[in-house]
Amino acid sequence: MNENSKKKNQIAITGEKLGVVEEFLPDKYSTYVKDGEIRASKTGMIQLNRKKCKIEIETHQSDHRKSVREGDVVFGTVAFIRKYSIGVIFYTINGKLLLNSPYMGNIHVSQISHKYVDNISEAFQLTDIIRAKVVAKEGTEFSLSTIGKEFGVVHADCIICGDALEKIDYNKLRCPRCGHVETRKLADDYRNVHHALRF
Repeated sequence: MNENSKKKNQIAITGEKLGVVEEFLPDKYSTYVKDGEIRASKTGMIQLNRKKCKIEIETHQSDHRKSVREGDVVFGTVAFIRKYSIGVIFYTINGKLLLNSPYMGNIHVSQISHKYVDNISEAFQLTDIIRAKVVAKEGTEFSLSTIGKEFGVVHADCIICGDALEKIDYNKLRCPRCGHVETRKLADDYRNVHHALRF
């Protein structure tokens, strides 16, 4: 490491030089580049990831943030269904509750599952509560993914009578009241989530 570069867990103040672009990749949330030098865009502890050659600044607020970033895990409700995507209103980010959430995301049909999905309504329905991962930001909205066994629907209600559906197979649900059977892209812990799902 360049002796002019800062070391891990040292405190840096806003505007302070942390290293150079030949040595590290800057973090878009906590650093900026000026004349080839990486500088802190906020005050906090320096964190180095030597494997990824990345440098960033962490603050105690980082653990309590309610803003959305790529890689975050969100819970939300399906608000609308289009031909090739669904819209989701976020209610939690990394387990933190959002009241009057301003955040919305979309799941494209290609980001629903590893398996081919022909009809989105066989994977999601309106009012389903889902767990998804943020994969990108596009304008004011976010692209989400439910690829992976831990992502997908965690609670669903019957489209006929509104009762909570029970899991009967890896992607099938049955209504205990009317017997109606539906399919979804289910998370592996469907209806067994230790997290507030009703607000």
